[in-house]
Amino acid sequence: MTERTLEKGRRYLVTVADDLGCSSSVNQAVARAHDSGILTSASLMAGGDAFEEAVLMTRARSRLSVGLHVTLCDARPVLAPSSIPGLVGPDGRMEQSPAWAGVRYWRQRRELLPQIEAEVRAQFDRLDEAGIRPSHVDGHHHLHMHPVIFEVVCREASQRRVEWIRIPREPLSAVFGLRSPSRRVMPYMEWAVFGMLGIYNTRMARKYGLRTACPVYGLSFTGSLDRRRILDVLERSNGTVNEIFSHPDTATGSGRQELEALTYAEVRQRLTSHGFALVGYRELSGKS
Repeated sequence: MTERTLEKGRRYLVTVADDLGCSSSVNQAVARAHDSGILTSASLMAGGDAFEEAVLMTRARSRLSVGLHVTLCDARPVLAPSSIPGLVGPDGRMEQSPAWAGVRYWRQRRELLPQIEAEVRAQFDRLDEAGIRPSHVDGHHHLHMHPVIFEVVCREASQRRVEWIRIPREPLSAVFGLRSPSRRVMPYMEWAVFGMLGIYNTRMARKYGLRTACPVYGLSFTGSLDRRRILDVLERSNGTVNEIFSHPDTATGSGRQELEALTYAEVRQRLTSHGFALVGYRELSGKS
C-alpha cells in the first residue's frame, strides 16, 4: 500500500505500542496485544534492556510494523558514555526528566547537537544491524518533538527511507472528554505546547518527505488508556490516517489496563462497524 492507493473516503487506524524493548514485561504485553488484540505497530527502544528479546519477538510476527522509539532521556544510550558525555550523567544514563533534558538541549544546543546527532544515528544503526527497517519513528516521552531534535530525526529518517513520523495532536474536544482526571491540568498544557511545536514540525516533516497521521491520540490519557477511551476515540476520529499510541506492560497496573483495552473483543467489533481499516505503518508505506 502506498499513499496513492489509500481509498478515498475510507478511514485507517494505526495502533502503536511505545517502549518495546524496555523490558521483558513490555515485550510480553506487546506480543499479546498484537496476537490477541488490535495492536498493529510497535516502537522499539534501541538501548532498551530487553532489545535482543524484542528483536526475536518481532521476527516471529511478520505483520507487526516496527519503528524506532528515539530515546534521549530516561534510558541508557546506545553509544558509549565517553562518546556523548554531555548527554549522560555519572551513572552513564541520560537525564531522567524529559523536561529537564529539553531545557539542557536548548541551552547547550551548540555543544550538544553533534552528540545528539551521533546518538540518533547510532539508534537507527542498531535497528539496521538487527535486520529491522523501521516503518515509522517517534520519541520516548515525545522528546523527538524538541526544536533541537526534530530536524535531526527527520533528516536521519529520510536518509533511511522511513516514511512516517509521529506528531502528537488531539482535538481540544478530545482532551476535555478523554483526559485522565489524575493528570489535572497537564493534558491542557501538553495540548498547547505540542500544538505549537506541531505547526513548525509538520512543515519540517514535509521538507524531508515524511508523512504524519492526524489525529494522533494518547497524550490526554497517558497511563490511563482503557476500553472506554478507545471506543470514544472511534466515535470521535474522522481523519484519513488515525493513530492511537499506548504503553502496555504486564508488570504494572496501568500497563495491564492498557493491554486489556487493546485485547477487548468489542473494540475490534466497533472498528468494523465504524468503517476503520486496521493497519500498520509498514502497510501504509507499501513495505513488505
